[in-house]
Amino acid sequence: MLKRLSAFTLSLLLAAVCFAGCGSSSSSDSAATSAASDSSAATTDSTGTDSTGGDASSQEQVTHPEASLTIDGAQVDTKDLIMVTIDGMDIDFDTFRYYYYYVLSVYNLTPDQVTEDAFPDILKNTVNQLKQEYVTRKIANEEKIELDEEDQKTVENDINTIKGQYDSEEAFQQSMKDYYLTEDVLRSLEEMNALYQKVFAKVLTNGGKYAADAKEFRKKVKESGDYVRAKHILIPYYSQAELDEQTQSQFDSLDLSMKSGYKQQAYSQLNDEDQEKCKTAAKKIADDVQKKVNDGEDFDKLIKDYGWDPGMESEANKDGYCFTKDSSFVQEFKDAAFALKENEVTSELVENASYGYFIIKRLPIDDEFLDAHLDSLLLEYDKGNIKETYNKLMEEMEVKTSETYDKLTYQSIK
Repeated sequence: MLKRLSAFTLSLLLAAVCFAGCGSSSSSDSAATSAASDSSAATTDSTGTDSTGGDASSQEQVTHPEASLTIDGAQVDTKDLIMVTIDGMDIDFDTFRYYYYYVLSVYNLTPDQVTEDAFPDILKNTVNQLKQEYVTRKIANEEKIELDEEDQKTVENDINTIKGQYDSEEAFQQSMKDYYLTEDVLRSLEEMNALYQKVFAKVLTNGGKYAADAKEFRKKVKESGDYVRAKHILIPYYSQAELDEQTQSQFDSLDLSMKSGYKQQAYSQLNDEDQEKCKTAAKKIADDVQKKVNDGEDFDKLIKDYGWDPGMESEANKDGYCFTKDSSFVQEFKDAAFALKENEVTSELVENASYGYFIIKRLPIDDEFLDAHLDSLLLEYDKGNIKETYNKLMEEMEVKTSETYDKLTYQSIK
């Protein structure tokens, strides 16, 4: 699913004022992602400054930038000023400015670092970002999808949740400035997020206008050769890291996600020499498990006894992962799985330098499996096609720039 900027904004605003919430993921969250999945975590460089707490030095850094627009050397009144019109939808200055600064953050630039040479690309990408977001409204308009009273209540609740984190209305408004927002823009972003959820549910999935046909998709999964179903035993390097006494005392009572999280944390704190010792120990265990597999021992039992992938314990994946060559699994895992015949098991360990060792069994994609998992596979497939759908619709969107937009320079927007 495409990341919605409103949800992104909400999370940043909450993070800026909730000191007790810490910014790092919990061990269970980090471990819940399949070890076979080559997920790359996106890192956000938040430049927003907390306006409600901290010591005096941090308070001195708060700038609360005032929005301004300068054209031909003169400051322009931006109230009700339309910058561009996208597919008949007007984009006012405050909204345009928010997306402009969002693009600057992607470029890792501050306003003072924008150059005359870079400005045209930044401006172009600002419009493209707006188009990507406003595709949702385009689809909603075409399909007559609107927010109802309940949706509007949810939007207001979200905004009130943000406001409730601040000591005063003034502190909230100052923070809005720090994030290049106004309350109206924030509300618009939250409305866009709510609208996206409705568009997603009605036309992007579940047999909707832009969703895949279930019957054709079932045939594709079963017969095209594009999909593989597999189970695996993961023996990661981190599994051999030693834990502190307190953690070890409660270790056996934890679920596999928590166990993996603690082990990963311990492994990450080791020096290179000790990590190599863990790798050697993991290799010895993996070799032993591979021998058990080769001797015909029950694969599912070996997963339970030796496996470290929490995904293999989940209800969604209890019958194995079903994936394509483009799926976000590590390359070695995908290559080995596709090289196997149905019901065949890798006879040698498959190693990935980031995770450790895999022993993989390929399973048939039969009717019983599809009956149980087609809906979830179809949903995942539709999610993967949303970007392609949005890009196609973006190309059809007409952009009309205003006279003010045409006169913008790299020093115009503050």
